[in-house]
Amino acid sequence: MKQGLYNKFYNYLTARFEQKQSTVLPSEPLSVTQKRDHAFSVFKELGFPTRKNEEWKFTSLTSALKDDLQWTIDHSHTVSNTNKIENLEAAHIVLVNGKYAPELSDALPEGITFYDTTAALAEPRFAERIGTIAAEEDSSMLALNTAFFTEISVLHVAPNVVVEKPVHVSHVFTVNERPEFIPYRMLIVAEQHSEATVVETYHSESVVLPLFISYVSEQDIHESAILHTHMINTLCENTYFVQHREVLQARNSTVNNSNISLSEVSLLRNDLNFQLQGTGTETNLLGAYILTDNQHVDNHTLVDHQSPYCNTNEVYKGVLLDSSHAVFNGKVFVRQDAQKTNAFQQNNNLLLSDNATVNSKPQLEIFADDVKCSHGSTIGQMNDEALFYLQSRGIGKESAKKIIMQSFVFEVLDRLTIPALQEYTSDLLFKKLRSENLTVA
Repeated sequence: MKQGLYNKFYNYLTARFEQKQSTVLPSEPLSVTQKRDHAFSVFKELGFPTRKNEEWKFTSLTSALKDDLQWTIDHSHTVSNTNKIENLEAAHIVLVNGKYAPELSDALPEGITFYDTTAALAEPRFAERIGTIAAEEDSSMLALNTAFFTEISVLHVAPNVVVEKPVHVSHVFTVNERPEFIPYRMLIVAEQHSEATVVETYHSESVVLPLFISYVSEQDIHESAILHTHMINTLCENTYFVQHREVLQARNSTVNNSNISLSEVSLLRNDLNFQLQGTGTETNLLGAYILTDNQHVDNHTLVDHQSPYCNTNEVYKGVLLDSSHAVFNGKVFVRQDAQKTNAFQQNNNLLLSDNATVNSKPQLEIFADDVKCSHGSTIGQMNDEALFYLQSRGIGKESAKKIIMQSFVFEVLDRLTIPALQEYTSDLLFKKLRSENLTVA
């Protein structure tokens, strides 16, 4: 029995594809076209996910899909703010509505190369990799992106190179004249014995009408490579952002990922999957979010231990106010051959409103017998003793509450290894808490 959502936007998309209007990329290789066709058949069968789908049990896309969204080929617009981070010494790459903006971007340091859509599709080694890391067999949202993406970027890190200077990729979304649907993707390849840092910021400005964004990031981390990735979300209201990130880790590779949401985004869904295919890998995941008004943020993480002697550490912390809703679903999967696995997972939440909701589901599925794994979840309220202590030192009640919220989230922000990112995210945190509409129960 079909459980998907087959609404007006679904009918619009299927009509567009079947009218052969979906071939939007110049000189698209046959392999990509075939992947599009397969992905479209998956999407057509599954439809948009509903809450009847276990992976979407607590998240509804109805609000994101209720308007007359339009899928257009050219999403380019002029931008006034490229969201550069103050004091961050980084090479800046700007994507405007998913499309590379060379006039706003910097040259990259030696050892790392950026390819825009045309260049990426002209390279068989990249074109053939699209859609092979992230498979859409049971994911309609991933299939949607593969069928309809209009832009693809590639970051390639050369073997045996340590790129000292971070690369800052600004995803900027601009003014829209109608409700828009923007699907695009990125491929990151870190060759063996390389090391690089990629900072991704997501920023929207002057979004008057709803903007529905589908972003897929595939990452191929080769043997003994190290990739540091940071995701910082500052999207504004009326923006609906669905991301699928699939990371493939080879032997002795390391991935450090931070996922920070201190924005006004209406709906944010992150599917972050890490496949630990080689022995001796390390994966460290950090997450922080503060939600207000009617915001909805859903973080789904999956760490799949497929080989022995691998380590993972995951900590997500969030604060919820007003009528906001947070979802955390973190799964650690340890296969039978993945002996000597060390895995830790923790999700902590402060629930500061009677109308706010948290659905937290940390999971362990272990099929090996020589492992060290633990997980936990807490949902609590303001610490009255800490609040009393601050008030006894002459600090007002509202200010004291905000200090406690700051310290709760700052435990994650303080682990960011780049001082400029610590400063930037701290400023975002203070700005969020200084909002005139912010009230703490």
